[in-house]
Amino acid sequence: MGMADRIYKDLVNDVLENGDWDKDQKVRTVWADGSPAYTKSVICKQVTFDNLEVPILTTKKVAWKSSIHELLWFYVKRTSDATYLDENNVKIWKEWTNQHNNIGKAYGYQLGKPIMLKGKLTNQVQNLIDELKNNPASRRHIISLWNIDDLDQMGLYPCVWNNQWMIKKGKLHLIVQIRSNDLALGHPFNIFQYYVLQRMVSQVTGYELGTLTFNINDLHIYERHIEPLKEQMKCEPFPAPELWINPDVKNFDDFTIDDFQLIGYEHHPTIKMEVAI
Repeated sequence: MGMADRIYKDLVNDVLENGDWDKDQKVRTVWADGSPAYTKSVICKQVTFDNLEVPILTTKKVAWKSSIHELLWFYVKRTSDATYLDENNVKIWKEWTNQHNNIGKAYGYQLGKPIMLKGKLTNQVQNLIDELKNNPASRRHIISLWNIDDLDQMGLYPCVWNNQWMIKKGKLHLIVQIRSNDLALGHPFNIFQYYVLQRMVSQVTGYELGTLTFNINDLHIYERHIEPLKEQMKCEPFPAPELWINPDVKNFDDFTIDDFQLIGYEHHPTIKMEVAI
């Protein structure tokens, strides 16, 4: 069993066995039919991957290309306009796009917004890479997607809202902060794509790959996902695949979907689950 499947099964069991329901509260999320989308959740979970293997689930098919497309949309395109997703038939943001086909001042907007730092006009992504290269000892390698001034202009408040990067003994470590994590649908995407992001940044900065840690404040399972997840947990995992990233890419903004190949990805079928809105 790969590490991702093992950790995932432990998380699912933890929520099912120890989680608290929010049925005593008025919840924001609803199903497509308008009924409340209640969750069972645990708080303050931390998971760490040693990155010796690709952290992607095999007990169900994870749409890994869509996951990377979302990552590229945020971190390389750095826009909230969903045209890139449409061009690549990625529909995961359809419920949160507005009449202008964007998600407001969220995610990619925050990453691409021009900022003046140390007398230089830059953005959060380019500043991160520059600082990692030129000031590796710093404890300020942080990207923040939570801008309180822009929250009311976001299609969805950021779930993954902050990440911090550290260089220790020549290795690049990544800590990801998640305020709210849908274990059935969002979590598998997030784990894989931040591993990919870490590999990308490691490649263009020249550091070895270190650990990948997620601090999850509210880890939850939606009520309608419980039975599908129980069935998924009965599946026997496959060995983890390998991820090839084009070694010729040296500039972060040059990455495209063609620079990634997931090799030997064996998995069980896709499990259809309704999205809470």
